[in-house]
Amino acid sequence: MSTRQRLAEPDDNDDQDDQADAVEPAEPSRPGRTAYRRGSANPNGSTTALRADVLGALGVLKVATADQLQRLLRPGAASNKAVRQALGDLALHGLVASDGNTRNRHKTWRLEGAAGLDAAAAVLGTVRSEMGGTARGAGRSGAQHAMAVNETIAAFVLGGTAPAAAGGVGTVQSWSTETEFLLPGGKRKVRPDGVWQAPEIGVPVLMVEVDRSTMAPADVAAKFPRYRELFRTRVRDNDPALAEKEPADRTVHWWRRTWPGHTRAGYPPVALVVTDAGPLALANRQQAVADLSADCWRGRWCRQVRDYNDDGWREYDDAVPIVATTLELLAEHGPLGPVWWRFGRSGRHSLTEALENPNNRAAYDLRQAAREDEEHKAHQELMDSLVCIDCGDVPEEESTWVYGSRQWTRRPGGRCWTCHQERQERLEREAAEQLEAARAANAALRPCWTCRGSIGGKEGSKLELTEKAGPGRLECPQCVSDRETEKLGPLVLPAPTKREQMAALLSAPDDPWWDVRVLHAKLYPVKDRAA
Repeated sequence: MSTRQRLAEPDDNDDQDDQADAVEPAEPSRPGRTAYRRGSANPNGSTTALRADVLGALGVLKVATADQLQRLLRPGAASNKAVRQALGDLALHGLVASDGNTRNRHKTWRLEGAAGLDAAAAVLGTVRSEMGGTARGAGRSGAQHAMAVNETIAAFVLGGTAPAAAGGVGTVQSWSTETEFLLPGGKRKVRPDGVWQAPEIGVPVLMVEVDRSTMAPADVAAKFPRYRELFRTRVRDNDPALAEKEPADRTVHWWRRTWPGHTRAGYPPVALVVTDAGPLALANRQQAVADLSADCWRGRWCRQVRDYNDDGWREYDDAVPIVATTLELLAEHGPLGPVWWRFGRSGRHSLTEALENPNNRAAYDLRQAAREDEEHKAHQELMDSLVCIDCGDVPEEESTWVYGSRQWTRRPGGRCWTCHQERQERLEREAAEQLEAARAANAALRPCWTCRGSIGGKEGSKLELTEKAGPGRLECPQCVSDRETEKLGPLVLPAPTKREQMAALLSAPDDPWWDVRVLHAKLYPVKDRAA
């Protein structure tokens, strides 16, 4: 059997009659149908459009099975027969080749030589130097990593398989694989497993790392510092508007020119897709990688000095957003389903939600506004409790005033300063009026028995009566105080003599204390006083 005949064989484990169909001329068509004769250049009968799609897909994926190509290029087809026919025709032209099988015994296909790379580059509209290699020999070991990358890309393009799962985004040509990026110095490289561009959903670029759980978590985490080093690289900005600025101000991050449209703070995001382990092991693996790479994605902590709390926010200008999921979740729910765990954030979200920076300044501002609203509410409730009972005024702030030698503080159930001051002045005025009235009334009464002064006491003294003295009062307040100090006992007026009593029968005595003397004579007989 010649090499040309071997390349014309269909892949996988197809029936032998498929080979016969590939080389025999078409049967006469039935009435009402159009017969298409297979040309000698493409004896398998593949279409030009499908062959171009296969070349473009292999240019992106580098190595793939017919089943993967069918799902990516013709997802509605009942089988991959048309794709296998296209691969057979391309193999006859020396553009593709197969050099191995997957673990499931699916034949793997790749581009063949410079001719295959040139043909794929023409389909993709790129140059051959950007195509990478042909993955020669990858199929001999089953191309396990490449198959996992292909399944990841298929999940992005096709969407989830679960009922009501979100659909896919973009096409296979939205991707590139084996793209190398030189780090500063030109000796080290960063090569993500896939680079995805989806500006239609707000993701100008997404670097994708597929981890089959064959590396230590520390080795996986070590990739992210290299991404940050790559993204930090700045190049000259040729914008004429910046011509007058200093050289340091005329630079821009290279990725902003390569993939414009970034609106989020921080560097382009990186997605980690883990597979080939149990759910618990994959969850632990994601957590371990997150812990080991925290310096790359955590961001810089900031807070306001004026804040009297420990709250703050994170700045992500020098951080790499990292999202992680499992290949199984991704295939089930698609990239827009709630499958992504953003490092540093709880729960799983859709891709666009997961890429939003957690605990950033906007989130802090919302929390601060809520705190200020609570403080304002509590303050307003306190102010409402301080409503003035006279005028109904509600204060804006708590206040304390010094009034003379006294300090006044507004309190619940109290008055505002104006009403308080007016009340104090009114009370003082009323007290002064009451004192003057008391002085006048006390001056008209009998004088103090002891000092013969006003019964109300010395004017302006601390002991001066502020009200009219009672009828039984005999001494001024000062004399009463002195009597108590000297322990002289109660005051007993001298009893009336017989002459005074006889005179009182003829006319009223001219003695202001007469009635009290008579009363005391009855209460305190003279003979008892001597005792």
